[in-house]
Amino acid sequence: MRHHGHLLLLLATVLATAWTPNAQAAEGATPPPPQELTTPEIIENPEVTLLDSEGAGKLYRVGEHLVCVMEGTPEEMGYQHGRLLAKPIHHVMKEGYVKKALWDKGYTWDYAMAQSERMEKHFPPEYVAEMNGVVKGLRAAGIDDLNYEDIRLAVTEAEILHYGPGEAPECSNFACWGKWTPDGRLLHGRNLDWNISDDAQDDAALFVWRPKGGIPFMMVGWAGGIGSVSGMNAQGITMGEMTLPSPDVTFDGLPLFLIMRRVLEKATNLDEAVAIMDKGPRTTGWNFIIGDAKVPDGRALEVDGTYCTVFTPMDPKENEETGHWGMQDAVRRTNHPVGMPQLMRLAKTFGGDMGLSVETEEDVAKLVPFLRLQDTWQRYNFMSKQIEARAGAVDVPAALQILSNGPVLCDVTLHSWVFDPKNQSAYVANAGNNPPVTATKRPYTRIDLKAWFQ
Repeated sequence: MRHHGHLLLLLATVLATAWTPNAQAAEGATPPPPQELTTPEIIENPEVTLLDSEGAGKLYRVGEHLVCVMEGTPEEMGYQHGRLLAKPIHHVMKEGYVKKALWDKGYTWDYAMAQSERMEKHFPPEYVAEMNGVVKGLRAAGIDDLNYEDIRLAVTEAEILHYGPGEAPECSNFACWGKWTPDGRLLHGRNLDWNISDDAQDDAALFVWRPKGGIPFMMVGWAGGIGSVSGMNAQGITMGEMTLPSPDVTFDGLPLFLIMRRVLEKATNLDEAVAIMDKGPRTTGWNFIIGDAKVPDGRALEVDGTYCTVFTPMDPKENEETGHWGMQDAVRRTNHPVGMPQLMRLAKTFGGDMGLSVETEEDVAKLVPFLRLQDTWQRYNFMSKQIEARAGAVDVPAALQILSNGPVLCDVTLHSWVFDPKNQSAYVANAGNNPPVTATKRPYTRIDLKAWFQ
């Protein structure tokens, strides 16, 4: 994820650099020597402790991670969530991340609520019921100063912050299978690079939903949110997002947290997952990687409020003309468009602000050498080359190496994971705190989901 305003600096930098005398010298600079890759610590068999229960809902500690397992109707699952995680929900809203990221940075309640209400018009009724259930669970736990509007904010704040001031680095996602992994199974790796100084990691939790009559699914998230930005379901569907700059954005759509949840709770295969994203309604610019372990196969999506562009492995749209290349048995994305139409829309919309005329695909192609100087392209390139160098050898430790080295490594990764859907396992690291520590420099804990995905 990344703040929308700062993302547009990518285009500004690329366009401006394209016409400066030093650009060609920078393009031809000698690359730094390769670094030896570090391998993060993996906790394969963490201790699992039952902390609390509420009806069919259970709260566990798995290693250092809180895991909230909910089961039943939407209202029942919401009630379990609110009662079992009442203290961290109160903390994240009143003292922790929401306070620090919104109110302490100058956002007003009226502004946030106005945008949140616009998105709420697109909420399925079962989500409203679940959020009301969270509030009832909070009341049962003695929390009286949080209301439905607070819980609604927890699933709409990504869009609100997307438009906000300040800077945040980027996210990276890849999925590979077939020729790249030892047994051909799909592995999906993802870094959520965000602000770790506002302490979201203090109230991190993993959620497992077991909806009555539905597909069990999990998401890596935070207390109070009935959706998130990373997840996997019992049908082998995996999903992670990255922020994408786009001029075609709106608050009038289903927010990121909930449209991703919608995919995970409804999709039984890759085509269904893509169809849910295509139908929307969507809000702002996001890239997605979606995997399906059953095939195995994957897709990369570039979406915004208007467009949903789908890329397959070896997709001809991912080509040298835009500075990219398709890969067999792999998809990957960072924080820039790969498709020519999205690049054209960006250039036409914002090029004029810098006195530049970008009207044709040939004009955009001239910018490719300068796009390759940017961090977002360098991460795309690093992940691609690391996979290509490991035919038949991308196992979980190798996937974690890709997330934890080179330009993909940064100092503000809020959470990082590798999903192994065939084995119904998730290897998860959250950022540390006091002092903040990026997630990729912390141990990855294997979360065994088999029992909860039945």
